[in-house]
Amino acid sequence: VQSRYNLGCFEREKGNHDHAVKHFLISAKMGEKNSVEMIKKLFMGGLAAKKQYAEAMRGNQDAVEEMKSHDRDEAKAINL
Repeated sequence: VQSRYNLGCFEREKGNHDHAVKHFLISAKMGEKNSVEMIKKLFMGGLAAKKQYAEAMRGNQDAVEEMKSHDRDEAKAINL
């Protein structure tokens, strides 16, 4: 996940915004919140489509929901 995010940052720095968005989308769908923020910044700058930003938000939320479990919630409650 982190590698995809890093690739997105690298492509963004090189000015390859389309490639950057693709890498950020992949990592966002795997639960990387920073990727959603990067796509948001690109969207606000006119370099990503609203559809891509929405896809990143949905994919990220799905990943977060998928990672939730009762056992994790219990462990978090007792600070494990």
